[in-house]
Amino acid sequence: MSIENRILVIRLSSFGDIVLTFPFLKQLKQKFPNSKIYFLTKSVYGNLVELSHEVDRIILYDNNFFEIKNLIKKENFDYIFDLQKNYRSIALTFKLKGKKIRYKKENFKKFLLIKFKINLFKKVIPVYKKYLLTLKGLVENLDFSYHKVDLNFDRNPRFNFNYILLAPSSKHYTKTYPTENFINIIKKNESNKYVLVGDNSQRDIDICNMISKSCENTINLCNKTNFIELANLIYNADYIICNDSGVLHLAELLGKKVYAFFGSTVKEFGFYPQLPTTVIFENENLKCRPCSRHGLEKCPKKHFKCMKEIQQNVL
Repeated sequence: MSIENRILVIRLSSFGDIVLTFPFLKQLKQKFPNSKIYFLTKSVYGNLVELSHEVDRIILYDNNFFEIKNLIKKENFDYIFDLQKNYRSIALTFKLKGKKIRYKKENFKKFLLIKFKINLFKKVIPVYKKYLLTLKGLVENLDFSYHKVDLNFDRNPRFNFNYILLAPSSKHYTKTYPTENFINIIKKNESNKYVLVGDNSQRDIDICNMISKSCENTINLCNKTNFIELANLIYNADYIICNDSGVLHLAELLGKKVYAFFGSTVKEFGFYPQLPTTVIFENENLKCRPCSRHGLEKCPKKHFKCMKEIQQNVL
């Protein structure tokens, strides 16, 4: 790969998956500093990609399939890294010139583990490393170790007091520690200040509202920050409490201390924490785990033991 190449990176969603492309982008730009890197993502995540110093241009996808396909065709990319690898990303790049490289998702192994509890993952490869593996053969001396990444945001603190950042929600029910348990944790530590964060989903809003109404030592910023502002809040927090979510991965990239709750998902899926300082709370004694790749809207067994049996006195 010459240093003048035009490169397209595709990762349409979601929060955590996009954050985990940042180590890949960092090494790509370090090896080829004069290459121009374009990043294709959904419009809602454009602000998130702005955190990366390595991206030269962000292309926003908003169900405008043919417009985007024509645009990337005209750009005549030399290399296309498909880090999404679904029917949409494959269709968008179909018949395009340039070398196309797609990352390995291992979906069949995940299916066997979920449906039949057959574990063929002899080695757990984290997602950030799977992205880096797409550079194998193109970049010599790849560094697969996990490092903090310098991101593009203002470091000046928003508040003049210490606080703990709490992201109490997740996209799916089975990845969300019960709200009442978070309330008990906060009430047990009344001397601490907690900043609540979440997106504009009704789930996030309802959970954060319930916590803030029950606990006076909270500041509710749910649906009041963009991704760049969220990075600032995470960076300046004493530590982070969250579920298996994008906040976990962003906090780790910033080198923060994290306490994370894992429910229906497992480390074999590649989204497990990478820093030795991160503390994981999970119920490892359940035969029904994992029950899905990304989480479900209800517990298939109707007991939700993966989260409910995690003790409330863990923090």
